[in-house]
Amino acid sequence: MVYKKIAIGFSAIVAIVIALGINSQRQLSGMANDMDKLYKHPFTVSNAANNINFHLVSMHRYMKDVVLSQNQQQMEWAISRVAEHEKQALADFDIIFVRFLGEQSQINQTYQNFVAWTPIRKNVIQLMRAGKQQEARAITLEKGASHVAKLNLDVKALVEFAHNKAQLFHRSAIDSKEHALILNWIFSIVAVLLVTLFSIFVFRCLKKANKDRTRRNHLIDQHIMVAKLDKEGNILDVSNALCRFIGCVKGDLLGKQSHFFDNSMQSEQLSKNIVKVLSTGTQWDGEIQYTNESNETFWAYSSILPNFDENYQVTDYTNILNDVTNKKLCTVDQLTALPNRRSYDDVLPKELRVAKRHDYTLTLAILDIDYFKKYNDHYGHPQGDIALKAVANMFRNHVKRPNDFMFRIGGEEFAFVFSGSDVAQSQLYLNQLRLEIEQLHIEHQDSDVSDYLTVSIGAYVLTPNERHTAQTLYVVADRALYLAKKTRNNVMVTAATDW
Repeated sequence: MVYKKIAIGFSAIVAIVIALGINSQRQLSGMANDMDKLYKHPFTVSNAANNINFHLVSMHRYMKDVVLSQNQQQMEWAISRVAEHEKQALADFDIIFVRFLGEQSQINQTYQNFVAWTPIRKNVIQLMRAGKQQEARAITLEKGASHVAKLNLDVKALVEFAHNKAQLFHRSAIDSKEHALILNWIFSIVAVLLVTLFSIFVFRCLKKANKDRTRRNHLIDQHIMVAKLDKEGNILDVSNALCRFIGCVKGDLLGKQSHFFDNSMQSEQLSKNIVKVLSTGTQWDGEIQYTNESNETFWAYSSILPNFDENYQVTDYTNILNDVTNKKLCTVDQLTALPNRRSYDDVLPKELRVAKRHDYTLTLAILDIDYFKKYNDHYGHPQGDIALKAVANMFRNHVKRPNDFMFRIGGEEFAFVFSGSDVAQSQLYLNQLRLEIEQLHIEHQDSDVSDYLTVSIGAYVLTPNERHTAQTLYVVADRALYLAKKTRNNVMVTAATDW
């Protein structure tokens, strides 16, 4: 279908080029004919020269009337006619000076000869006014007539030059017309050939591009985790790479709610936060966690981009994910899926700086499972792993705020970092945590403090004006844990005033 449209388009282009060629042919013929008519028309110079010749003859005739006048009135009328024709002749000379295409000296000489006749005319008029009619007549018939005859020859030369120039232009117009017609046909044929060759080239390029696009789409589908979502988060399309990541096939996902591919315990709140950001028309970036049916947990860095219509209204979303599971496992404990000791070492110094900058308290709690070695010895290490997972899941339920962190920092030892609580609040909060662990009712027959698995918790509440490093803060929290473990299944929260 696409190739058919392209073929129709290029056929239209060829037809247009042919039509343009024919039209150009007609236009050039018309232009050449117009130029031919223009060059055949008398030139302005020729007209002006003929006019000068007419005025010369008229001036000479009226000069005769001057010398033949019978009274003063006739003489003055003839003199006025001479002056009028002289004025018009000078105006035509102005035209020739601007338009003349020959040697400027030729027109200058003719003009000087015209100007040289003026003293002769003035002399005749003065003689007539002095009553010397015979002398005036003699000058007019001899000297005046001779000068006019010479002027007539000069003007005739101008006319002949203009005529010859017109003939030259006429021949040039005919030659130009023939050359233009030939060149136009050549260019039209070349244009059609070029468009045809270009069409073949474009067809081949499109075919190759289509093949490359198909291969590229296949590579994207197989290697890039991407999905198209509607505004409600329902899946419109999804790549097979993403299907493999979450352990499903495309048919199982299309039309279903994506939850932005996060099914962790924070999924609902995370989805709300994502929608809130996307609805403002900006991109959301962050980390998602997905646990498949085999209880395997994976992590991905997710970028969700809003797509817009021509009115810049959000129409749907493009969700691109990058698997960071291997990287995440470097900072996550594989057994409990809690951040590990390495993550603890990275996060705690940052949280110390943030707490100091924003002037709030920071609590570090160290949690240790009571008599866990006895538990492993009695129930076995596999059962001990199950117990650790159960305790970790309960801990995870308490990590609800963005700046709450729970870590597994040793075999049965955990660390809990949270902010904004004083000693009393931390004591109450951690004691509730201790009770909930015991209420899991994980049987522990070899415990000296309970029939069930319990923990001891030591914590230190750091105020903004204290200067503790991550290492020294751990030391004082561990001291509190030491005090708590004296009785076990206990919580000990300390602060600077307690030491």
